[in-house]
Amino acid sequence: MALSNYVRTRSRKNGGIRMLGLIERSEVATITSQGSTTEFTAITFEEECCFSKYEFREDEAVYKESVSVSNGARVVTHELSFLLDKMGSESSVAVSAIAEAADEGLIAIVQTMNGDTFLVGYSQEFGKERPLRLASSDGTTGKQLSDGTSEVVTLTSTDVSKAKIFAGELDSLFVPA
Repeated sequence: MALSNYVRTRSRKNGGIRMLGLIERSEVATITSQGSTTEFTAITFEEECCFSKYEFREDEAVYKESVSVSNGARVVTHELSFLLDKMGSESSVAVSAIAEAADEGLIAIVQTMNGDTFLVGYSQEFGKERPLRLASSDGTTGKQLSDGTSEVVTLTSTDVSKAKIFAGELDSLFVPA
């Protein structure tokens, strides 16, 4: 494979995540790419399934990818972390549901502040075989009255390629079929 050019663009380069959705991998029937190996164009769900939207505090969610090479083998580690408000009953229910679903494996849809949307926990090479799993959930009450209380959820997966762009219709992913 020949090197490809990279041309700097004048588009926005702001960090952060605007929107996050999670779904159990077993609830995804098919993911389609249309003639391109860099973009996914459609997701078909099992009956009555759709992504669950997770709200988080402003500027409190991050998606990272790390590419490493060991003994000639390239591995990409995907890490998604987001902060839920208040360590309490609502976040406890959400974290428990994520932990239970992560045993099966999760797929995420992540939209950045720049409008790029990534499909994480699914790859063309492995399909649904290398999903996101719960790496940690750290809750805190804070020490002082002025400290915030929160729960930080971190999901990770490893495979051999960077996450691909999802170029399909986003709104339909959050409404049951």
